[in-house]
Order: sequence, then C-alpha cells, then structure tokens
Amino acid sequence: MQFGYVSVSPLPTRGNPLCFISIMRIFENIIRGIIGDSGLKLNTISKTSGISHTYLTKLINDNINRPGKDKIASIMLALNYSIEEINTVLAGYDYQALDEPDIPEILENNRKRKIQGNTLSLYDDIHVKLLLSPMERMGGTKILVKKAPSVLYMPDELYLGRKTDTNENDLPDKSFYNAFTSALFKERKAIFQTSCDAGARFETYICRHCLEEYVKKVMDANQGNQPELVLRFFANAAAAIRANPDQHRTWIMERCPWFDYMIQGDDHDDPKVFFFGKKSHDYGSTNEQVNLQGFSSDSPSMIDLFRKETQLCRSAIDPKLKKNYPDSLIRYFIQVFKSYGCAEAFIAYMDHSEPTAMADTTGDDRPRSI
Repeated sequence: MQFGYVSVSPLPTRGNPLCFISIMRIFENIIRGIIGDSGLKLNTISKTSGISHTYLTKLINDNINRPGKDKIASIMLALNYSIEEINTVLAGYDYQALDEPDIPEILENNRKRKIQGNTLSLYDDIHVKLLLSPMERMGGTKILVKKAPSVLYMPDELYLGRKTDTNENDLPDKSFYNAFTSALFKERKAIFQTSCDAGARFETYICRHCLEEYVKKVMDANQGNQPELVLRFFANAAAAIRANPDQHRTWIMERCPWFDYMIQGDDHDDPKVFFFGKKSHDYGSTNEQVNLQGFSSDSPSMIDLFRKETQLCRSAIDPKLKKNYPDSLIRYFIQVFKSYGCAEAFIAYMDHSEPTAMADTTGDDRPRSI
C-alpha cells in the first residue's frame, strides 16, 4: 500500500503568494515485515547480506522510505527468497524487475558478507552460489569432497548450461538468473586464480564409483556437445594437477561419503564448512523450485566433524593411484575416457589447457556448485 505525503510551499510572486503542492510517495515498509518474519537478529542479517547494521536499523525504524534496489535484493537473497519473489517486492517499491545492470551492486554487497554464526541454511542454486564467492575469498587450504573435480575447472558452457531453478515461463527472471550466475562464476574463477597465485592448496577427494557413473551418464546420453565439454572439464583439472601436483591434490577413494562438502581455510584459525545433500532426480515441477540444498557453518564442533570425515577420506585413497602421483591419476582419467573412445581427445585437450585450468570466460566457452 502506498500513501501520498503532501507538502505545501509558497511560490514567491508579486502580490498573490500562490502555493504549489509537491507529493512524495510514502511506501509501505515491506522489507521490515520480511526482516521480522525471518526471526533473525539484525546483526545476523547484516553479516549474511553484506548490508550494514546501521542501514538495517534505519530501515526497520522507518527512517528509509524507499530502500535501494540492490539493498532489497541482497537482504532477500540472504534470506533465501527467489528472484521472482524479490521482483514482486521491488514492484511494491516502484522498481523494475532485476536486470543485468543491477548485478555489480549486488555482488559488491555480497563481497562484504561474513560467514559467521553457527549454521546457515541455503535454498536453491542461487543462494549457494552467492555464498561460495565470499567463502572462497578467504583463501587458504580448500578441502573438497564430491563426485567430480571442482566446477571451477569446467568450461563456461558446461557450468552455465545446467538447468536453472527459475520459472522458465518467466523470461525476465530467467534472463537475470543466467546473467547473475555467469557473473558469479566469473568472479569465483578470478578468486581461484588469485588463490592459485598465492600458493593455496586444494585437496579433492572423489568417490571412484561416483566419478565413473557421472562420466558414463554423460557419455551414454551423448546429448549435443556435452561429452566434449566433460572431456575438457576433466582435461582442465588434469592440466592443473600435472603442472602443480603439490598444490592441486586430487585423490580417488574407495569410499562414498553421505555428504558433499567443502572446508575453506582449513589451515586458518577460523575455517568455514559448506555441506549439502546429494540430489539424484529432477522432476521439473514447481515443487522443485524451493529445495533445501545445504548449510554453511563456522561452528568449531561442526568443523571438527568434517575434519574427522576428511581423515576417513584420506584413509580410503586408492593406494595404486596414490603412488607415482600425479601420473597415476592422469593415467586413470585416460583409462576412464578410453572406454568411450575418447582417450586421444582427452590427452589433446589436457595438453592445450592452461596450467591453472582456468577456462576463458570471454571466449566460446560458455554438476554441483562447488
């Protein structure tokens, strides 16, 4: 609901002082209600959104009539609202729907985000992707447990071509989602490059069966250029491992953990953990648009649990692949793709990949978020 505030000011004229009326729109404080409904303290929302505590205090005290578009978006994204829901609230403040020019300010807010305060739940890909950028910016040792190498080795087309969680019938939402995802991926790659240059260590533990099932599913489906993109994905990872084997430690294990997870800054005093469940099927229905995907935490007890899990992963490394690393791992990758007649193509892509395995985000390059 909107109300008009009328102010009357004299217009200086000779004789008859006329008046002019200016009307300033006063907007319903929708964001205050959203903040209140969250049940979270302002300090927590400030940390998770990157919006200052001072600004939030003014907002809930009605000292800000019309919050900035980027502020509304950042607050609601931190509270797990969808892009469609954010656009509905923006309309209530007489803003246009989110569009590509809005991305830089939202990303700037996200860079101020702090991952503190025990456990934070995350819904849908967009909220996960927003979390990973400031988390990875911490630097230090990264421990990754998943079914394939990090998505940061993916060609852009493979990563960005994944199905989104937005409503495909709502084109503005989908268009913004795709542009936003692309900008976040580019930022994460830049952070990865900086971490590589700083000498950060990357430890990845992959279940053998999960990796082979992932490759088989893509190769057997043979849809479009997906097999080629997956070849390049693994070739990028192999090139980085071969160039800097002490920095990029990727292990195949005879173990399948219940969780995929990432510990960032494992060599720091304040590491963070992000963990999520494994989703095997996509029904493409509206019920799929809101999924609890995982949690982030800086709780010492939670960190300790996942460090113990990592020790179990280390103890399950295939001894044949641990010996003569990284040559043994690269031979394993070649053998996996040889089953599909792609060994020579894999080697060619690996030999022509950049040492850091960073795909060009401005060229022709266009499974989980980590």
